[in-house]
Amino acid sequence: MAYIKSFKNQNWLLPPSLSDIIPKDHVCLLIESFIDDQDFSSFDIKYSGAGHPAYHPGIILKLLVMGVLDKVRSSRRLARNARENIVYMYLSEKLCPDFRTISDFRKNNPTIVKKAFQHTVTLARSEGMLDLSNLATDGTKLKANASNRKVLSKEELTFLMNFVDDELDEWAKQDSLEDDFFKEIRGNDQLPKSSKKKMQKAVKYYMDKLKEKGELFKLELQDVLSKAEKELIENDLDKVNTTDPESRFMPSKKGKIECSYNPQITTERNGFIIANDVCNKAEDHHQLKPQVNQTKENLKEIPKDTKWSFDNGYLDGANIHFLNGLNIDAYIACQKEKSDKPYDKSNFEYDKGRDEYICPEGKCLVFQREGFDKRKKKNIRLYKGTDCKTCPNHDYCTKKKDGIRTVKMYPFEEEREQMKEKMQTKESKETYKLRKQIVEFVFGDFRENKGLITFLTRSLKTVRTEFNLMSLASNLHKIWRKKLEKIEKIKKDISLEIEKLFVVYVSA
Repeated sequence: MAYIKSFKNQNWLLPPSLSDIIPKDHVCLLIESFIDDQDFSSFDIKYSGAGHPAYHPGIILKLLVMGVLDKVRSSRRLARNARENIVYMYLSEKLCPDFRTISDFRKNNPTIVKKAFQHTVTLARSEGMLDLSNLATDGTKLKANASNRKVLSKEELTFLMNFVDDELDEWAKQDSLEDDFFKEIRGNDQLPKSSKKKMQKAVKYYMDKLKEKGELFKLELQDVLSKAEKELIENDLDKVNTTDPESRFMPSKKGKIECSYNPQITTERNGFIIANDVCNKAEDHHQLKPQVNQTKENLKEIPKDTKWSFDNGYLDGANIHFLNGLNIDAYIACQKEKSDKPYDKSNFEYDKGRDEYICPEGKCLVFQREGFDKRKKKNIRLYKGTDCKTCPNHDYCTKKKDGIRTVKMYPFEEEREQMKEKMQTKESKETYKLRKQIVEFVFGDFRENKGLITFLTRSLKTVRTEFNLMSLASNLHKIWRKKLEKIEKIKKDISLEIEKLFVVYVSA
């Protein structure tokens, strides 16, 4: 069988240019031109003065963005690609930054990355690529770069901090310790039984590491534990993760509880990301206002005819009031209007004129007082039944010992009811269906095509920068595809015009 002839040992007649080897329609060319247009004056000020020259921030940013599109997020792999891969060699201008340089840039320059992302929104809009007729906001849970096992309660953390400060050095000086001896650690008897074995293993691990690394390990350990203690106290937590103290336990899509973050995005009809953020709260309803404000900042203004969809996680009276105040045509998923339980609050009618609730039995619940709901952390108005004791069904209506039914009214409840009625219309349901096409597939693209299964960085600040990079790369990729589609359309139109001219010429 004949094979295509290769030229294994043949040298280049002339040294090739990397730009000649890369295809003319490669996405890296857009990345290069886009990042070269960015303003890096803040970086210049930061690194001005005497000292070793720094790598240009544009070079590192190009590598990071290209890495996201190639599913290469590790700083070590990016550093290797800058030495071995033609595209990365071209973007790095034949420099080979160390993996620590790449990692530190991603960690220490959140403003540069955020501004670059905002520029992608501006560029896409100036090119006429944004369809702002429909917007959608959604969140998801992504695992933090933290072990679920390295979680300490307040008692366990206090015990370990005291041990490291006072006794670790003395214990490590002893050549050998039997297992029984670990049971005599001072303060160990103060802990719950479930914590004792955990603390014994931790103490043994710390002793081995101290012998291996010396005093430096103790300083690092004290710093880690003090950061965890600070996070635990400031946020009034029951437990804290020592690997990434700012992460929180959240349920994943598969129902697994693990240390995670909650990234948020707002996208337009074509899937361009207009706003993004990351929080460490499992609930979504607190993230609506930040997403709306960031969208306004990035777009400068929101068109009046824009329809904006949110899922049920954002349903809150305060959120609806906020959107109404901005005259935003919002669509928020609501639960069914009436409950199957006959005496559920949803089956009580509110009479605004008399400021009373009417129960399913036709009895009145009158206003009693204003108060504060500690569980939901909201101000409330409390209404109490007047004829509950004479009602034959009061045992089914309330479990209270006095047999009197009470109902709480939360702020902006009327606007919430108006949203429920709005979402029952056919037009609203059709609008809300578009949300899956607008926003949900973007998270799928992040997971499947860009490898965002777990965050690589730690702490809320650096995780936000990592997610900004993901959003920046996603928008650039969409701009590149739109430009290719435009070029193909122009080629097709030119080809048709040539055919028409040829037909006219032949017929003449």
